[in-house]
Amino acid sequence: MSSGFSGPPAPAYEPPESYATSTRHPVVHLPVMLDGLHIGYLWAGTDDRSAGFVRRNEFLRQAYEAPVVWSQRLRDAYTSGLPAREAIRQWIGRPEDPRGGGVPAGAREEIADRKQDLLHLANPDAERSPWDSFRPGDLDRSQGWGPLHFELPPGYDVTTDGPVQYLPVVQEDIVLGYLWTGGIAALFLPRADAGAPAGDAMGAWVQRLRDLYAQHVPASDVLARCRTMPADPVAGAVPADATVQDAPNLQHLRDRASLYEQSLRLANNPVPGDPEVMKRPALEPAERAAVLRYLREAPAVHDSGRFLPDAFDPARPSTVPDTYQTDGTWIWLGGVPHHLENHNIAPEPDLLHHIRANNAQLPAEDPATRERAKRTLRWHRILVPPPA
Repeated sequence: MSSGFSGPPAPAYEPPESYATSTRHPVVHLPVMLDGLHIGYLWAGTDDRSAGFVRRNEFLRQAYEAPVVWSQRLRDAYTSGLPAREAIRQWIGRPEDPRGGGVPAGAREEIADRKQDLLHLANPDAERSPWDSFRPGDLDRSQGWGPLHFELPPGYDVTTDGPVQYLPVVQEDIVLGYLWTGGIAALFLPRADAGAPAGDAMGAWVQRLRDLYAQHVPASDVLARCRTMPADPVAGAVPADATVQDAPNLQHLRDRASLYEQSLRLANNPVPGDPEVMKRPALEPAERAAVLRYLREAPAVHDSGRFLPDAFDPARPSTVPDTYQTDGTWIWLGGVPHHLENHNIAPEPDLLHHIRANNAQLPAEDPATRERAKRTLRWHRILVPPPA
């Protein structure tokens, strides 16, 4: 016999508006700076379905609104269909937001086995929660509990183990990256040396590819369809005379996209708490002096005349020069020699290897060097022209 009571109706399921805020997978993370302070980390799960911002508690006052800024940016990226890791990579080198800060140009991804490890890295003195050891996979979901995960909007696979075919995408004289397909996978791969324009193009091509998927275009036909698309000020275009190229695997194409041929490599100021920075060995006095001389005597590309706070010694007055210098292959910020001189923090390993390969002797300045360096900074949106 029915009691006549059916209970409240089950709430309708509403799809998520942004990436998941937890994951069982490892996470990659990038430092976020605000006015010279390392205020936190932008992270994304290697499942490409989770992402977020972790604020460092010591900068609660200075970065009070930063979580709001990054939450909105991630919602926008999710809506545009970006995989989580690409959603955070697109912010590398963009100008700082006055409330949320920014990811420094040249910042490198680090990886943590769990999100909780990143939380501990950001705030090592915070009390550990008993939930820190909890993993969502330990739940018994046989009784339901509703949806505990979500899927990105449907689209082509974003990786493959087999061979790939690809086409270049250009914008004026810049190769922004490569459209590639392999098996049932298809995606746009931005070039590292194309800076922020490549990140912008990534968002545009992801949306275009999702549109093709929705039209039931097989991955094998994607390149043919994309090469007929009109030029776009953000997405660029496939050159009319471009031929489809083959690569034995996706890693081979990634290696090609990581080469610096169109612009210079950029070395950012070291950041406190960055595991990569903490692993750098101190230099012996003789080499330290030679490397410091190399960094100090290189031609200046830009000097704002300002000094920024020293994140490794915030109690001191602002002493870090807001400058950019170059040797024609690399550009480095004023904090690179500053932190070597004052804290014996060596430059990042690739830059240090480059200086050693030059025997710490600066090459002769090429008349075109300064312009190439300025173009690099513009592509990273560091030297942004004033509004018209």
